[in-house]
Amino acid sequence: MKDYKILIVDDEIGIIQSIINLLEGENPNYKFLQTCEPKNGLIIAEKRQPDLIITDWQMPGMSGIDFIKALKYNPITHEIPVIMLTGKMISSEHLKTALDAGAIDFIRKPIDAIELTARIRSMLLLSTYYKETVDLKNRELVSIAMNITRNNEFNLKVMDEIDQLRLEFGSRSKKLEEQLRNLSHRISVKIKGESWQQFEAYFNNVHPRFFETLTTKFPDISPAELKLAAFLRLNLSTKEIASIIFLSPDSIKTSRTRLRKKLNLSTDDNLNTFLMTV
Repeated sequence: MKDYKILIVDDEIGIIQSIINLLEGENPNYKFLQTCEPKNGLIIAEKRQPDLIITDWQMPGMSGIDFIKALKYNPITHEIPVIMLTGKMISSEHLKTALDAGAIDFIRKPIDAIELTARIRSMLLLSTYYKETVDLKNRELVSIAMNITRNNEFNLKVMDEIDQLRLEFGSRSKKLEEQLRNLSHRISVKIKGESWQQFEAYFNNVHPRFFETLTTKFPDISPAELKLAAFLRLNLSTKEIASIIFLSPDSIKTSRTRLRKKLNLSTDDNLNTFLMTV
């Protein structure tokens, strides 16, 4: 059975322990992370990537609402589901405020054991389903990219044959030489444009916030670097990316280095791993 990591953020250590005690008996595969400091919770969430977060509303220094907003602003923690826990903010307006901030559910104190376990179970099932759906769509995206690669390889062979014909027979007729050159150019322009358009349309369907998040957080990133980031998001190889966007593998390596600098990544940070969390 799958292990689930649950992060609990509450300024009362007794509340944290009571939640752990209630859930431990529900499922031995629940693994708990805990903190009384919301700011520390943001660090834990980013580094440990829990499957679910439970946070109190009223905490000193940073409220649960601000904590959730910070999670949702960070592309690395944006998709982690959060349940709001509160003993005082219990009106329908409070519920709306929590949901608008990004919470997916709302549990009132004092905590009812049956309600808590049922909601946790439901949220984890939804979270697992979402991840599996995204994984499936990512595999479909990789398949589309591979089909584009194969088509482009065929088109390049056709263009090479046209160029050979131009070299062999072009000297006999300036008109024929010009026609073959134009044909090769038109094929090149067409497949370069269509290759990206096909991929971009499906990619945006699977990861609708990817390009927006990158351009918002890193405004200096160029359109070409956004394309590269999308392919790296799917863990495509340098050779595969080069085939799709018609650049040499060395050019892709150089572009990767520039992209790392734009994203402010250290030498210890993995570029593909970072992009997979956006």
